[in-house]
Amino acid sequence: MVMSSDETPWQSPSAGPSGNDDAAQPSWSPDQPSASLGAGTSAPSTQPRFGAYGATPPGQATSGSWQSGYPGYEPAQGQADPAQPYGAPGSSGVPGGFFLAPKPGIIPLRPLSIGEIISGAFESLRANPKAMFVPALIVMSVLGVISAVLSFTSSLGLDSLATSSTSDLESVVVGLDLTTSTSPASLLTTLLGSGATTLLMSLASTVLTGLLIVAVSRSVLGRLATPGEVWQRTRSRVWALIGQSLLTSLIVYGVLAVGTGVTVAASVGMFTTFGSQRSALLTVVFALAIVVLALTTVCLTAFLWVRLSMAPAALVLENVGVLTAMSRSWELTRQGFWRVFGVLVLAAIISNVAVSVVGGVTGIVAGIVGTIIGSFALVSALSSLLGALLSAVIMPFTAAVTALTYIDLRMRREGLDVELRQAAA
Repeated sequence: MVMSSDETPWQSPSAGPSGNDDAAQPSWSPDQPSASLGAGTSAPSTQPRFGAYGATPPGQATSGSWQSGYPGYEPAQGQADPAQPYGAPGSSGVPGGFFLAPKPGIIPLRPLSIGEIISGAFESLRANPKAMFVPALIVMSVLGVISAVLSFTSSLGLDSLATSSTSDLESVVVGLDLTTSTSPASLLTTLLGSGATTLLMSLASTVLTGLLIVAVSRSVLGRLATPGEVWQRTRSRVWALIGQSLLTSLIVYGVLAVGTGVTVAASVGMFTTFGSQRSALLTVVFALAIVVLALTTVCLTAFLWVRLSMAPAALVLENVGVLTAMSRSWELTRQGFWRVFGVLVLAAIISNVAVSVVGGVTGIVAGIVGTIIGSFALVSALSSLLGALLSAVIMPFTAAVTALTYIDLRMRREGLDVELRQAAA
């Protein structure tokens, strides 16, 4: 089944249905009669902006429920916002400031609160566990086995230390220097293997994030996608996802590395230049300068991380290029920076707490097994495998939060909920 029925609603306002740069066509124009006004009646002379709600038909309530009830909406041009009392003639029978938005899937189709984004992420896991967990478990299991083998082989030398008595400890250490994994060649091999595994896991996480974002976007519309359908929709964007991830990492970690280097250089320069001759006041001044440099580096890194965090969702759902996706993320997060920052930090806290709790339990189990068997290498291998499987369980949640935050930003800024309601109908 080709997943094309829900592609159009995700296009940006400046792109047509195929994702090009042609202007998006409105559902009606001033020269066409509006279906809601009846035959022979002209459409309103002022066309609403993209995503704005049209004029209210005669006889329908015009309370400001959907305009003032949720932040991010602005009244349409020329439209008043009279707050009718509850039960007033012509009202909808619900208190002012409340609008019951349709909810075809995991979230209501209106701007979301932070709690609704988090709960929607959990709901996406429950609504379609097959598409959310199976791909992640398969990929991370394979990588976990590779990591476990590398950990096992690199830890075999430590088993000799653990099982040796004090009398022959010296001979064991000498033997390790010549024949075991502590030799320079073995250490280099271990480091290269660990680096390759880390790189593979990072690339796999990038591709899996794209798959999971597509699955969440389908769940928003109340449609369940199989892993095969999600892959069919995402496979053409795999290399773009990898390129975008590498470019984003280069920017963010490059700034972090430069800032850290400047901070360390300033610290070393202060001590080598002034040495013991520096005064207390000068020490305080330089210490404050170093703290300011460190905080600036952290803040700038966090700023870039947030501003570019929506790029994977834009790249996959809008079918745009790498640079365009990063530009879209930058634009979408321009006005809601602190809100996006709070959502991402909250999701990170939830994920880290889950990792700490589950990881602690699995670590204890691995330790008990290793103690019974008497092999440190086996403990290391089991820990690597369980860590990869734990990542496969946590990753869908963080990807769902990213996808729902992206959708929320577009509903607030571009009226995406209007398009989604039409697509879900």
